[in-house]
Amino acid sequence: MPPARDALTFVVGFDGSDAARRGLAYVGELAAEARNVVVVTVTPDLGESSITSETLARDDFDAERLLDEAVALLADTDGTTIERRAATGDPARVLVDVTREVDADLLIVGRRGADFVARTLLGSVAQRVVEQASCDVLVVR
Repeated sequence: MPPARDALTFVVGFDGSDAARRGLAYVGELAAEARNVVVVTVTPDLGESSITSETLARDDFDAERLLDEAVALLADTDGTTIERRAATGDPARVLVDVTREVDADLLIVGRRGADFVARTLLGSVAQRVVEQASCDVLVVR
């Protein structure tokens, strides 16, 4: 068992999906344990793919709007510092990199993302972060 730390840091991947919202609910339940929460939203970089995602083309995947929503959902976490991060790239890689950068104790992700096309092109982000993260991972259904 790892040594106890005074201030736990949670990283939450948030894409606006129902599973991601449930992940934020877990943060609320665990708020007494978390002193720092980093909410990360990642716009997938589909590179040279000729297939484009409707979600990425719509305003639904506006990173700032998603971060505003996430912070609003965390409004009841008094005493917890909430950091917002928006990035473009491979969602699994970005989330794993952020957990290492902030020395996270827990990464929370939804089992399924908001967009079928991006999920098909990128694979399961949840599965990849479970395999690659150096901290514990909570996958929310």
